[in-house]
Amino acid sequence: MVSISYVLQSAQHQSILKKCFPVVLCCLYLLFRTGGKDHYSQLILLGLIFSLGGDACLIYPNLFIPGMALFAGAHVCYILAFGWHPLNWTYLLFILPLEGIVCAILLPNLDEKQKIFVPIYMMLLGTMVWRAVSRKYDSASGRYSAIGGVSFMVSDCVIGLDTFVQHVSWSSVFIMTSYYIAQILITLSATEL
Repeated sequence: MVSISYVLQSAQHQSILKKCFPVVLCCLYLLFRTGGKDHYSQLILLGLIFSLGGDACLIYPNLFIPGMALFAGAHVCYILAFGWHPLNWTYLLFILPLEGIVCAILLPNLDEKQKIFVPIYMMLLGTMVWRAVSRKYDSASGRYSAIGGVSFMVSDCVIGLDTFVQHVSWSSVFIMTSYYIAQILITLSATEL
C-alpha cells in the first residue's frame, strides 16, 4: 500500500495510471476470454503491451521517440496478427495517398530526428490499417479489426496535426476516444474469432 500511495503522489504517475488503465483492462479481458492460447490473441496481447509502454512514454514530451517506437512495435504485432491474406491491394491504394498527404503536412514541422522516425512510423501504421481492413468482413473479428485499425490511424493523425502543425480543438478528447475505441475493437477481434 505504501508503494501504491507513493506512486499516486506524482501527477505524472497518476496520468500514466489513468491513461494506461483502459488498455490494461483490454489485456485482462483478452486473457480472460482467450487464455492467450492462440497465435492471433498472443500477437494482439503483445501489441497491447507495447501500446502500454507507448502510452507511458507519451506522458513525457522528451520520450516521444521511444513512445513512437513502442507503438511501432504494437503495429508490427497487429500486422502479424492480421496476416497477409487476402492482400486487397485496392485498400492500400486508398491508404497510401492519405498517408502521403499527412506526411507532407507534418514533415516541414518536424526536427531532424522526427523526420526519420515519423515517416517510418506512418508506414507501419498504414500497413497495419491496410492489413486490418483487408481481413474478411463476414466475421465480427474482421469488422472489429477494420474499424479498430482505421480508428487508430485517425487518432494518430490528429496527434500529429495537434502536436506538430496546429492545435486541434478538443484534441485530447478526440485522440483518446478514438484510440481507446481502436484498442477495444482490436482486442474484440481476438475474442470473436
